[in-house]
Amino acid sequence: MARLAPNTWWHRNHLSCWNYPTLPTKKELIYRVFRAAYPEGAFVDDNLTLTELRDKDVIWNRLAVQINGATDSLHLFLNVLFEEEPRLRTDQEKQKVLHDYYVALLNEARNALFISQNGRYLEFRCMEELLVRYRKADMKTWMNEPEPGQPRFQLPRVEGFQFAQEHLDLQLGSNVTIQMHRLHRLHELESTE
Repeated sequence: MARLAPNTWWHRNHLSCWNYPTLPTKKELIYRVFRAAYPEGAFVDDNLTLTELRDKDVIWNRLAVQINGATDSLHLFLNVLFEEEPRLRTDQEKQKVLHDYYVALLNEARNALFISQNGRYLEFRCMEELLVRYRKADMKTWMNEPEPGQPRFQLPRVEGFQFAQEHLDLQLGSNVTIQMHRLHRLHELESTE
């Protein structure tokens, strides 16, 4: 009989983290944080319809609760993942890199949201709207972080979108990028053995 999976933030919010070695992206994590806090949308819904006007501090507080929930349940989630995934069960190096990836991903997502909410209301709103636009328009852009310098999703000419995109895209040399490259290298070594 199959075991019941623990009820962690990661399980409840359906991130693509069970498809190892596919990892959740920064965009996906931030989108799931928005939807965990506001299933109907904080600023816009999944059809890009504006929702009711809300105070950005109230929105930030609800998003912070979700980020903290993800952080608090990360250890349990990773323990279950390491136990369930045969390629990770005994490989301490992969476990360490994967742990570091998720910690870096959470930190970058929290920082992107924090910087966004510290800006103008439009910039904060544009972050959620841009995530919905990515998700609707181009699943490749949504599910894969483009390498720095690759052509990007074409944005409407709105200043807030430019700001949001800068904080959603991975930066060359970021901790998430470094951990992602380490994991890819470990997978390449595994496939050549």
